[in-house]
Amino acid sequence: MNVLLCAACGHRLTEPLRPLPGLPERPEYGGLKNPDGSRHAPSTVPRGTYAVDPEPSGAPFVPHPDPEWAGAAIPGVCISDPDGDGFLMSAGPRDTLVTHPEDTAGRLSHNPESSEIGCCGAPGQEGPNRVCGCCGGLVATLFSDCYVPYEIHFLPDAVQVEAAE
Repeated sequence: MNVLLCAACGHRLTEPLRPLPGLPERPEYGGLKNPDGSRHAPSTVPRGTYAVDPEPSGAPFVPHPDPEWAGAAIPGVCISDPDGDGFLMSAGPRDTLVTHPEDTAGRLSHNPESSEIGCCGAPGQEGPNRVCGCCGGLVATLFSDCYVPYEIHFLPDAVQVEAAE
C-alpha cells in the first residue's frame, strides 16, 4: 500500500492505496441519478486503488488535425471546439496518478484560481482545480461533472508516492 504526498511540503494527500497494474477501461454511464442522488459517473479506479494514466489528461486543449475525429468522446481528453467545426484534444500532462475522489477526503482544497462550473460538478477542463490542503500548491484535477468519470488526476511532478506506514 502507498500514499500520495505533496512534493512541495510532504502533506499526505490520500488514504493508503494499492497500485493497479494499468488504468482500467473507463466505465459506461447513462447519466441517471445514483442511489445517493448524485449524478457522478463511475470512477475509472475503485476506492483504495490508484493507476497511472499514460494518456494526456485535461488542459490545455488543442485542435485535433482531423475535424472528424471525436477521440471516442473521452471526457478529459476530447471536447468540442467552440471556435471550429471539429474537436479539441487534450495536450495536458501524461502519467497522471488517477484516484477515486473519496480517497482524498479532507486533504485537498478547491483551487481559488479555478472558476469552472459544470452542471453537476467540475468538468476539469481549465486545468488543475485542486490544491494541497496544507501548502496550497497545485496538485490535481478533479473530474466530477456528470459526463466525465468521477476521479482525481494528480500531476506527476506535484506528488510523491511513498509506502504507507
